[in-house]
Amino acid sequence: MIIYHNIHEVNISKPVVTIGFFDGVHLGHNAIIETVLQQAKSFNKPSLLITFWPHPRKVLHNDDQKLKLLTTLEEKQQLIFDKGIDALLLIEFTAEFAKTPAIDFVKNHLVGKLNPSAIVLGYNHAFGYKGQGNYNLLKQHEHEFDYIATQVNPVSIDGVNISSTKIREALEQGNLDLANTMLGKNYSLSGTIAGGKQIGRVIGFPTANINLSDPIKQVPANGVYAVWVQYQGIDYPAMLNIGIRPTIGDGLERTIEAHIIGFTKNIYREEISVKFVEKIRDEQKFDSLDSLKEQLKTDRDNTLQILNKQHKAS
Repeated sequence: MIIYHNIHEVNISKPVVTIGFFDGVHLGHNAIIETVLQQAKSFNKPSLLITFWPHPRKVLHNDDQKLKLLTTLEEKQQLIFDKGIDALLLIEFTAEFAKTPAIDFVKNHLVGKLNPSAIVLGYNHAFGYKGQGNYNLLKQHEHEFDYIATQVNPVSIDGVNISSTKIREALEQGNLDLANTMLGKNYSLSGTIAGGKQIGRVIGFPTANINLSDPIKQVPANGVYAVWVQYQGIDYPAMLNIGIRPTIGDGLERTIEAHIIGFTKNIYREEISVKFVEKIRDEQKFDSLDSLKEQLKTDRDNTLQILNKQHKAS
């Protein structure tokens, strides 16, 4: 996949184009990308996905702390690459760019610079100043600008349309099953192992304390999860706690800690990634370390059962 950072650099002939932020590259996004790829094959033209960074909300509403994302820029690029898109155009989203009228974006950018053979748009995607551009605008100018406009219908689960917002909400509520189903894959986080207080080691459950590689990432709700920890390309079974460690902590700092089952290497300061499979239970406070230890044994057994079942199914 070719990655362009400036529309003037794009050097492909009459591509099939789609536009969107594509946070999470979820099942709804997959339907759009599949339509792009089908049309590109039919027209014998390259596929081009246009996306933006940072998220428009961060620029227009200044809520950097409030809005968290499902994918970092690097993760999003990799997921799009894995789908088979030929080229990616990454446009820096600025306050000035946001003022571009929708018809000007179509005429001067899409048509004037890219000359697309087709444009594919998600059912609810809006573009241009105040989001005034949409599929209807593209369709209106289809013959004038000599492209074919296609709208992709929403993908729904139990009558609910899949969206990045709904996936973020599901993660915030600890509904990992719904989030993973909408994503079409296990939600993931990456980070570097940091030093801790070693209390887990004392009770026989040493943990790797994870500092997120990018604080922009959405962290699931507090609780205990069955996860795969990937280290140097290998997946290891693990149980992971997100929360304030009410039994052994001061209740002030939210941490992400993974106990990698049967793992003895020292990986301090090294990078790992975590793939969330299933939430086991809510975080809770225990009367003693012995009570906590007994619960952790149960959590470990449950984790292995869940992960072994998934491994066999795959």
